[in-house]
Amino acid sequence: MSTNAAKSFEEAHERHEHGGEGPRWVPIAAATLAVLAAIAGYFGNLRSTQALVEKNDAIVSTTKASDTWNQYQAGRVKYYVATIALDQGVGPGGNAADLKQTAASEKSKGPALVEKAHAFEEEAARHNERSERLLNQHETIEVGTTLFEVAIVLVSITALVGSRLLPISAGIAAVLGLGFFVAGLTAK
Repeated sequence: MSTNAAKSFEEAHERHEHGGEGPRWVPIAAATLAVLAAIAGYFGNLRSTQALVEKNDAIVSTTKASDTWNQYQAGRVKYYVATIALDQGVGPGGNAADLKQTAASEKSKGPALVEKAHAFEEEAARHNERSERLLNQHETIEVGTTLFEVAIVLVSITALVGSRLLPISAGIAAVLGLGFFVAGLTAK
């Protein structure tokens, strides 16, 4: 038998006597933690995407509110120009009846436009609040995902060094990760 073959045989015999490359639970634990990290990552990304959609909806509602306020202000300008022209006496070629109709029409449109603008502002505020809530959930879930990944590394190192402290640390990181993940999913 060659020296290399004898050495390989001795190493294989020693691994067999010591139970192989490491505890048999290590690959199962690492795989389980990887699945949990993937699920947490998915939900974190989902919350992030939902937060962006809500922020976009808030911007759209804010734009609609701004447009409505602009429409209201333009109507107010028409109203004041018409009433001032009537108060000053209709200018050359002006028609008092048309000015009265314009003033009355613009005055009647005002309250509905104000109400509509306020509704868009309230809608924008609701979208912003939901976006913030989803973003906070995303951040909490990401902490859980990171803790799952730390636990995977600690479990994997356990296979190499055989430490008893590392699996305990990995377990603590996994439990904390699960806590953050659940807290992120259920946060209001």
